[in-house]
Amino acid sequence: MYINSAMPTWFVYIFMLSLLAAAMSTSSSQFHAMGTAFGRDLFEKVIFKGKQAQHTILLTRLGIIVMVLLTAFLGKFLPVSIIAIATSIFFGLCATTFLPTFIGALFWKGMTKAGAIASMIVGFFGTVFWLLFIHKKESEALGLCQFIFSKPTLANFPWVVVDAIVVILPISFIVAFVVSLFTKKLSKEHVDACFKHVK
Repeated sequence: MYINSAMPTWFVYIFMLSLLAAAMSTSSSQFHAMGTAFGRDLFEKVIFKGKQAQHTILLTRLGIIVMVLLTAFLGKFLPVSIIAIATSIFFGLCATTFLPTFIGALFWKGMTKAGAIASMIVGFFGTVFWLLFIHKKESEALGLCQFIFSKPTLANFPWVVVDAIVVILPISFIVAFVVSLFTKKLSKEHVDACFKHVK
């Protein structure tokens, strides 16, 4: 409303075209990432074990088409508010799963592989549990808690309105720290061997 009322008409067109360009470039990168995960990561690496590499491009293109159709289907039938909710869930899940490991790897020399893995497992499954069984907004919408326990959430106020990131992120940090203290750090030779294998 502000752009329409405060700016000249020609600026509104340029502004909307800029938004469309940004949305299209973001969608393009997301669809390519999903198609690559489908064609290369899932089929070439996991299912075919690298034996059918000549079909990777075809499978990637097929993956992109499938994801575009799935996105259109979800966009048509899900409520408008799903974008904000899904984005919030995704970024919360990423934060609780990867942030402690990322920060530990950058700023603490005592971080170990076991600590990173333990932190990621706790962050991921802790957040999923919180969304399915504690946080009322998601647990009511998803209905799994109601189906299993015959009630919409396992917690009472105020926990039903506390976001997963507030509870699970500190736990994930603590797990990374504690497990790293009690596990052995990889030797320099082992790390060099891993990087050599990756190359």
